Amino acid sequence: ADGKLTGLDRWILGEFSKMEKEVVEAYDKFEFHVVYQKVSQFIAVELSATYHDVIKDRLYTDPANSHRRRSTQTTLHRLLSGLCQMLAPILAFTADETWEFVPGRKGSSIHETNWNPSSFAVSETETANWKNFFLLREQALPELEAARQNKLIGKSLEAKATLRVDEQFAAALKAQEDLRELLNVSRLFIELSPTPGKTHCVVTRCDGQKCERCWRWELDVGVSPEHPTICGRC
Repeated sequence: ADGKLTGLDRWILGEFSKMEKEVVEAYDKFEFHVVYQKVSQFIAVELSATYHDVIKDRLYTDPANSHRRRSTQTTLHRLLSGLCQMLAPILAFTADETWEFVPGRKGSSIHETNWNPSSFAVSETETANWKNFFLLREQALPELEAARQNKLIGKSLEAKATLRVDEQFAAALKAQEDLRELLNVSRLFIELSPTPGKTHCVVTRCDGQKCERCWRWELDVGVSPEHPTICGRC
C-alpha cells in the first residue's frame, strides 16, 4: 500500500507522477523534444543525483525483507515500468529490450501494455516537509565539502552533523532518519537555533569506528565477538 512506503520513496514517486503528467501533455501536443527534456531532467537530477545516491545504503545493507528495502524495491519497479512505457513511443526497440528484464512484467512486449500514468498523491504536509529537507540539505552540503577540503573527513559517512534549525523546520525534528539518510552522514543531531530565522550546520568527525560492511561510523562496531569488524545493525 502507498501509505506503507517510506518518506523518500513517496517523495520520488510524487516527483515522477508530476513529470509523467507533463510528458503526457507533451505527447498530446506532439512536442517530442519536450518529452526528451522532461525525462532527461528527471533522470539526471531527481533520480540519479538524489534518489539513487541515497538508497544505496538500504539496498546494500538492510535485511532482504526489511520494510525500507522492500519499499524501495517496490518504488524502483514502479519507476522502471513507468519509464519503459513512457519512452516506448520514441525509443521503441530500447524500451522493448529493457522490458524483457522487468520482473513480473505483463505481456512479452512493452507495446502490448496499456500506459496508465500514475497519480501518486503526496499531501501538502509531506510536500512541505521534503521542501524543508532539501533546503537543509543545500545548507549542509557546503559544510560537508568544507570539512573534506580541510581533511577533517574523507567520505561524508565519516561525518557527524549537527543542524541548528529554526521553528519553520520543525517537521525535520520528527523525521530525523529521513534527513540523515538524505545527507548521507553517519550521525545527525537536530537542535533548535537560538537565533530566530537562522539555520547553521556544524560538521565534526564521527565517533566510533567504520563498519566494514555498511561504511557507517558507529560506536558498537565489534559488539559481537563473532563479527569484530561490523556494527550492531549489520
